[in-house]
Amino acid sequence: MMRVLVIAGILLFNIIVQSAIFPFIRIGGIGPDTLMIITLAFALQTGSIRGAIVGFTGGLLQDILFADVLGLNALIYMLIGFVAGLLYDRVFIDKLFLPIFFVFLATLLKDFLNLVYLFFRGTQTSFSFAFARYILPEAIYTIILTPLFYYLLYQLNEKKFMNQKWHFRSD
Repeated sequence: MMRVLVIAGILLFNIIVQSAIFPFIRIGGIGPDTLMIITLAFALQTGSIRGAIVGFTGGLLQDILFADVLGLNALIYMLIGFVAGLLYDRVFIDKLFLPIFFVFLATLLKDFLNLVYLFFRGTQTSFSFAFARYILPEAIYTIILTPLFYYLLYQLNEKKFMNQKWHFRSD
């Protein structure tokens, strides 16, 4: 139960920071995607199910507060969390190179999927313009913050209460 409360607190804190602080630290209108870091950290450190749940919940919070379509971010982050979680126990995640690499790729994928959505919605968007102006800068900005966030979440996931299993007693 404590694990669920901690993860919920992290997601709520993230959404507050995204809405209250990040608008002031945008560079050229671009901000970091901290939810991607959080989703990938939980997926790589705890597996597909928790990665998908964290991604879905965080994406749904973003949809409710920021998006014009409910569920798009939830779906994208859930899929990314699930797929990244498949690498749980298959890659060496203690070092920062692989998490940074996966965050970079996942940010590119998320923005590409958003472009596909815009295309089917009928919005005229140049892929090369969007990539150079928004997608690549956001991915770079996000990986700059990845070492700090990933390290903190790694330390948190090492705590005993984050890894306790549910036990039911039969009396």
